[in-house]
Amino acid sequence: MNMKFTMALALPILLAACGPGGPPEVSDAKQARNVVVRLVKPQPIEVKISLPVVIRPHEEVELRAAAPGVIRTLAYDEGDTIPETRVPARTWLEAADFLAAQPEGVAPTQEQLVFRNLRHLEGFASFARIDDSQLLQGFREAQESYDQAVRDLKRTEEYPQSTGAQLDAARTRRSMARAAVERVLAMIEDTYVCNPARGVLTERLRREGEYVNGGELIGRVAVMDRLVAELEIPEAHRQMMQPGVKLGVTLASLTDGQGSALVREATVSRVDYVAHPITHSFTVELELPNGDMSLPAGIFGTVHVVIYRKPDALVVPLSAVRLSGTMKSLFVLPASGGSRVQELADVRLGNMTSQWVEVLGNRLKPGMRVVTFGAQMLADGDEVQWTEQDPYVAAEESSP
Repeated sequence: MNMKFTMALALPILLAACGPGGPPEVSDAKQARNVVVRLVKPQPIEVKISLPVVIRPHEEVELRAAAPGVIRTLAYDEGDTIPETRVPARTWLEAADFLAAQPEGVAPTQEQLVFRNLRHLEGFASFARIDDSQLLQGFREAQESYDQAVRDLKRTEEYPQSTGAQLDAARTRRSMARAAVERVLAMIEDTYVCNPARGVLTERLRREGEYVNGGELIGRVAVMDRLVAELEIPEAHRQMMQPGVKLGVTLASLTDGQGSALVREATVSRVDYVAHPITHSFTVELELPNGDMSLPAGIFGTVHVVIYRKPDALVVPLSAVRLSGTMKSLFVLPASGGSRVQELADVRLGNMTSQWVEVLGNRLKPGMRVVTFGAQMLADGDEVQWTEQDPYVAAEESSP
């Protein structure tokens, strides 16, 4: 019994004697962490905001009847392109001048002689035409009365016994007859409903054969050679929108030849001076050329407005910023070299994009290397093994 107890006590002592001489030593050295860094240097930065725009026609023209009557000609339907039309300039011809201008041996008819001052309307086609048959009869009477007054004045001037009163009376009758002709001529020109600007007929309210009163609306034309892209700019960024500034308008509902969203260049034409009382934004109008009328109106688009630009900013990737409550810090390697990081605590940040942020102040200096990956587990003075080759950063994200 005593022998067995003695051997049980001796066995642990024997095993301890055969083992190592003491407990293992523990090293206080920290293992260097692998991080990705980026060289800090001045580079340009642009901050943009995206704003929706509404595309509308440059203007809408209402075509109204200047004279009452029955519509004799109206050949356009809604959606048709309406050309620009204007009444041709009239030229007044006396009977003697008209006859002298005829080819030798060719005598004009009485109709041609009477309606010689309507020749500027021959072949003229307008948007719509009001019946002018009664006005033509009135013009005939007025023109013949004028020609008679001209002949009477000539006889009075040639008659040696004519008094001054007779000459004045003859000249007055001629002037009054001329005024009567031009009055009827203007009424005939009013029967032509002209379109002052080329556009698309968006609404037709009357048809051929219907009677219209003077001033009654016949149709509406959207002027499409220029479009207006209208947007609302926040008051904080109004100074970035000045007349003449060019912006790209992206029209997502339309595609170009490569199948991408269509982008057209527009120019700022107007910036409001009074802000909206509720939104405190300013209305901005951009002029969009559309000479070929290929762009429709009434669609939505997007513009990207640069609200901040600096050519020599110090920027770092967003992943380099370490957040601790309200404090923001960066871990950098000094420009002089070395492998121990320094923490720039409570740095001031400026404008930012979706990937980059501007660092303000003079604590971050060109030549430093800022830790972009691995900063979350670092402490000030830690030893690191760094590389500038980040496999997770895409090529298109290599610059702000």
